[in-house]
Amino acid sequence: VAQAQEEPPIESWFPKLRTGMWIEVDGPLTTERVLEAAEIKLLNGELDEWQVETNVLSVDTKRRTIMSTFGMLFVSTPKTVLKGPKKDPIDFSFFGVDDRIEVEGRLQKDGSLLADELEVEKSKKQKPDLQPKNYHQLRTRIESVDAEKLQITTMGIKVQLSAQTRNKTPIE
Repeated sequence: VAQAQEEPPIESWFPKLRTGMWIEVDGPLTTERVLEAAEIKLLNGELDEWQVETNVLSVDTKRRTIMSTFGMLFVSTPKTVLKGPKKDPIDFSFFGVDDRIEVEGRLQKDGSLLADELEVEKSKKQKPDLQPKNYHQLRTRIESVDAEKLQITTMGIKVQLSAQTRNKTPIE
């Protein structure tokens, strides 16, 4: 019987978090707009693309922008690759409120994400009973660390870490 690997306690890994480090973090957003980290993974090396998986709050087809339930604006350009749930090419008008989407791109000075790729993971049009879930996944860079509060800030969002946060970083 394979033994479940013991999760390292937060005291062992939180002190290793540094500004500029790339991480994957996911969890629900509180009403105060704090991401409660369910899982975190420290990534090696220098990445150049941020990634967010979240739900669509609103779509502006004229401006080619999507506001997410995560509170971030995604900006599409004619160069942005648009994909449907089956990875097929789609038109921007396919995106709808409550769709589950994954966005890859670069963070802009105004806090928006300039999308290289916008992909519909689950479509409200195809699944009318689709309920948006309050769960967001980010691949991002740490902007600041608050050791006293066990918080980090990334993409302008506070991320609350706790003893319940599972660290999924492979142990070297």
